[in-house]
Amino acid sequence: MTQPILPKLKHMTPAFAVDGMLYISGYGQVAEIPDDNGAIHRMCRLLDGTRTAAEVYCDLAADYPEITAAEVEAAIAQFDESGFLINGAVTPDGLLDDYEQARWARNINFFGSYCSLADNQFQYQRTLLDARVTLLGLGGLGCHILQDLAAMGIGHVRVVEFDRVEMSNLNRQILYRDADIGQPKIDLAVDRIRQFNPRIDIEKIPRRIENTDDVLAAVDGADVVISVADRPKMEINHWVNEGCVRAGVPLVTGGLDTQRAVYFTMVPGQTGCIECWRLGVFRTDQVSATLLAEKRERQIGGDNAAFVPLVTMVTGLLIGETVRLLTGVAPPVAAGRLMQLRFDDYEMTEYETWKRLPDCPVCGTSTPTGPPATLKTNQLA
Repeated sequence: MTQPILPKLKHMTPAFAVDGMLYISGYGQVAEIPDDNGAIHRMCRLLDGTRTAAEVYCDLAADYPEITAAEVEAAIAQFDESGFLINGAVTPDGLLDDYEQARWARNINFFGSYCSLADNQFQYQRTLLDARVTLLGLGGLGCHILQDLAAMGIGHVRVVEFDRVEMSNLNRQILYRDADIGQPKIDLAVDRIRQFNPRIDIEKIPRRIENTDDVLAAVDGADVVISVADRPKMEINHWVNEGCVRAGVPLVTGGLDTQRAVYFTMVPGQTGCIECWRLGVFRTDQVSATLLAEKRERQIGGDNAAFVPLVTMVTGLLIGETVRLLTGVAPPVAAGRLMQLRFDDYEMTEYETWKRLPDCPVCGTSTPTGPPATLKTNQLA
């Protein structure tokens, strides 16, 4: 049976009447609506999630007989288009149990802020609980990401890590302690996350990634792959890229470059892949091509500078992008473009962008690949 539509003014967008004006605020913006006789303010009070649009009209007309049903319907439609309304008839029944409703109540409210009358805020959380994410790497970024995935309610996570804890890790790798030095990272991290979220399903792959086949095994069945593994420095991005393209799984990846954080998203069949970017650079930018060749040949560049504020910031960007891909609540920001956040001024900019190349040997139109990734949204930012 189709549930009724019971318009409800979101608690995040409260309405205030002042001197013949109605103000509806929320998300850093304020809508100003002339309301000389108070009819719109009265309507807002009736939008409490217990009445249909027809019932709102009947109750409003008792005080304002000059108002028509068509005017009320038009006003409700405008409020809905502006993001002010949610359907009070929507319930979590069949989607979330009592524990899930309580643990992820703030998530649900956040998703509700994006909902219209036709949406279900509880379904977004259900999508996260059913999601399968592969996380490559449990270093500085990986520790934060795994903690955040568990906090956010991702239901199934596969983690890949081979390394052991070192003293220099402890300025940013938040899942480890002094007493853990010398122990395998993957066991420590997974045990602590299971204590934090007993319901999360975590699969461990305690090994080093050494080729594309290793990536394919790790990403099998995943909805999204988050790669923050950084060794071997030059090769691993190519293995991960090819594995995700062949598996048809979106890739979210990024890292730190001393004073800046960078990240990007690759969606197989929709955006250019890492090889498209590399080929484009070699064809159009001789200086960068020379540097890339030198780095690949000599392994130029180190990873001995990592500052936790930048780690935390790029982690949030990677997790946010993952949610966008999984739920479609908003389009991905970094699809096919490298986003940069500099510590100097915290300014987020588009640093590079690239398109899918038809002749790319990894994802080109003539190259056999896996099924194209399906996004929850049809819009790429």
